[in-house]
Amino acid sequence: MRKLMVLAILTVLGTGTASATDRTVRLAVGNMDCEACPFIVHKPIEGVNGVKTAKVDYKSKTATVVFDDAATTVDAIATASTNAGYPAQLATN
Repeated sequence: MRKLMVLAILTVLGTGTASATDRTVRLAVGNMDCEACPFIVHKPIEGVNGVKTAKVDYKSKTATVVFDDAATTVDAIATASTNAGYPAQLATN
């Protein structure tokens, strides 16, 4: 009985999911031509499941996004912005 209990505990411990990691990316966002644009871009990005925070900056034309990399991807976040009319891609600098 004791061996069975130890085996059950080890099985439960061994089947845990991989831990998710918060990741931060900076996206270059196109088509932002007025100070209202960041508000429009912000909503679809934060609507992506797994996105924790998004800061969209008009002056630098960027979005800095913190997200759970087990729940979403950079491509999904960029697609949300692009579908809203503001094409986004990883910033090069």
